[in-house]
Order: sequence, then C-alpha cells, then structure tokens
Amino acid sequence: MIRKLLKNERIREIFLYCVVGALTTAVNYAVYFLFTRAVAALAGVPADSTEWLAVLGTAVAWMFAVAFAFYPNKRYVFRSAGGDIRREIAEFVTARLLSLGVDALLMLLLVGAVKMNDLVAKLIVQAVVIAANYFASRFWIFKKRG
Repeated sequence: MIRKLLKNERIREIFLYCVVGALTTAVNYAVYFLFTRAVAALAGVPADSTEWLAVLGTAVAWMFAVAFAFYPNKRYVFRSAGGDIRREIAEFVTARLLSLGVDALLMLLLVGAVKMNDLVAKLIVQAVVIAANYFASRFWIFKKRG
C-alpha cells in the first residue's frame, strides 16, 4: 500500500519533504535548545526570560538547519540533478532568510508579547516555516526548468 502511494511523484515528494523537514526541525530545535540554555546558564538568567535570547537562538539554529537541509532537499526530495548549483544555493539561502525573518518575528510575538514558553512557540513557528519553505523549494528553487 505505501509503496503504491509513493509511486505517485507528488505524494513521494511531500512524504520525503516531511521526513527531511522533520530531521531539519530536529536539528533546528536541538541547536536552539542547546544554544539558549548554554547562553542562559553562562549569563545566569532563566532561558525563557528574554525574547532576544529566543531570537538569537533562532538565528544560530537557522544556520545549522539550512546547512543540513540543502543537500537532501536537492537530491532526494526535489530530485534536482545538474543545473546551476550556485543559483540553487543562492535561492535556497534567500528563501530561508525570508523564512528566518518570519521565524524571528513570530518568536518575538509569541515569546515577547504573548509570553508563551519559548520551546512551545518554537514548535508552532516551525510548522509555519516548514510550509513556507516547501512552497519556495517546489515552485521557485528546485522547479523543473525547461
């Protein structure tokens, strides 16, 4: 049953994007957690006490997540072979910078204004970011060029 479903190109692509997205989210979340908790411990403040620590941790985690996500998205999810790798990398980073802006703004809003726990906010925001990144990858970065 699953093999039959995965023969459909669109379903295969979405399934693999979810797998890569989950792994990328795990990298992002782990780096965010380790960074914010380490900085908070060194500064002697509660880790969820400042929205700016949440934003700084988001930026650091973003760098690791983007570095991790490019190759599996290019090779396995969107099957982009050949082509202009420099263009793809530039567009990938550009799209991810835009989603980083969304990520940081939502973290500021949820942690700063709403006073939501930063780890809960991070999970919610990642769902929005993953969806935005899929559409950017599918219809811009790795679209089939004819």
